[in-house]
Amino acid sequence: MALAFAGFTGHMWEDYFITFRSSLNLATGHGLVYQPGERVHTFTSPLGTLLPALFARDGGDHVAVQALWWFRVVSALALGGAVWLAAQAMHRARLAPLALGAACGAIVFDPKIVDFSINGMETAWLVFFVIVTWRAFTDGARLLPCALGFAGLQWTRPDGWVFFGAIAAAWLVGDPSPGSTGPARLRAIGRGIALGALCYLPWVLFAWSYYGSPLPHTIVAKVSHHAPGELPWALALYPWRLLFGHVALHDVFMPAYFFLGGWPAALAWVSRIIAVGAALAWLLPGVRPAGRVAAAAFFLGGFYVEAIPRSPWYYPGWQVLALVAWAYLLDAALRPGSGPAGAAALVQRAGRIGAVVLVVLQATLLAGVSWEMRTQQAIIENGHRREIGRWLRAQAAPGDHVYLEPLGYIGYYSGLKMLDYPGLASPEVVAARRAGLRPHAQLIAALQPEWIVLRPDQALGIQAERPRLLVDDYRLARVFDVRAPVAAVAFLPGRGYLEFDALYLVFRRAAPGPLP
Repeated sequence: MALAFAGFTGHMWEDYFITFRSSLNLATGHGLVYQPGERVHTFTSPLGTLLPALFARDGGDHVAVQALWWFRVVSALALGGAVWLAAQAMHRARLAPLALGAACGAIVFDPKIVDFSINGMETAWLVFFVIVTWRAFTDGARLLPCALGFAGLQWTRPDGWVFFGAIAAAWLVGDPSPGSTGPARLRAIGRGIALGALCYLPWVLFAWSYYGSPLPHTIVAKVSHHAPGELPWALALYPWRLLFGHVALHDVFMPAYFFLGGWPAALAWVSRIIAVGAALAWLLPGVRPAGRVAAAAFFLGGFYVEAIPRSPWYYPGWQVLALVAWAYLLDAALRPGSGPAGAAALVQRAGRIGAVVLVVLQATLLAGVSWEMRTQQAIIENGHRREIGRWLRAQAAPGDHVYLEPLGYIGYYSGLKMLDYPGLASPEVVAARRAGLRPHAQLIAALQPEWIVLRPDQALGIQAERPRLLVDDYRLARVFDVRAPVAAVAFLPGRGYLEFDALYLVFRRAAPGPLP
């Protein structure tokens, strides 16, 4: 399914080109850096950057696509391995076949799991090691599987320990299996972390010596989406808002960037039902221990999802735990009950209907996202942002600097020095922001880039802040506009996502020298 989605859509995520620029520099002898000569840790996933570097063996304009296809193949194998491990565990536990099939089908058809497994992100490996960790604990927390789960999660993402910690904590409270005490369980967790950390230590030592810090610069540059003082209240109220308000966990089953418009409003309630059902399944006595572990881990993950930026690639690791929890929730409904016969039959019928509806909804949503991403790749990425990068490469001098927010395609295809907001590949931007320069106008005036690439709303913000900046100090060099091709597509789920990137304004500095 993942490779079929890749073949149909050709989707290559914006962030892939951020990491692949480092992958290509490594493969061609320029070091594991975004900008040759600057040792900045501009990627988040070691595994997601090193694997594409293995496949970047030849040059040319198509090396990124060739390397991505090899990366897609190994990622698809990882995703398939995750589904197989989960299905094997559920089959061994003798779950109802319909419950097992519904959960695995929902994983296979989930749009974000499928898309982010083939578009250049490390998602498939994250999902794989999440399932490895879940199985390790539900099988008794054996040392080597636990260590493999911890090390694999850390090699995949620096926040992998959060997934491991959520599953471990859920195992402590959600699996009352006899034969192990609390202290014995804590020791098992500690041993798994210690051995896993030892396997991850080589990367920590390398990053520390090579970049000067084991913490990726991408994390340092990220901007919190919470107002000052808001996060503690958001975390404290999360359990209440999970039931009676709105939290980020409600949106994990929504399409990527759904909030930009173009999706039916009813999808929000569907996503909420799936999320809340999985998050509370650990409270139901009829759910088996392995299912309670997955459900409690998903519930705990809601605290983390509430705290981090609401970006769609953060969600699939939690989604797979939710769908495993749904397998056990449906199994509890499908098993013969001990209550009145009529009530038991009604619950079983609801379980059967729920299993079918879950898979049909996921498959339908995947079909809509497939068309959305196929259109987005053709019009926005290939026909628009890639062309902006190529145009800049032809127009700019080799030492020119470009200020922009969408770093991926434009940065990769231009090959220029990027001053990106919020500074994923630019220590200069991070330093300026820490010095108190927040609006784009202030950053541009301080950094003095030769080129600026802006969306219309960003240009309006700059004009409000410094009305003469884009008149006297910079000149409009070119307008890149694909709004007409987007509007010409009659059926387009998620249209707002494409419209958001359909218009870019490229400005060039009017004259060399310092700006007033």
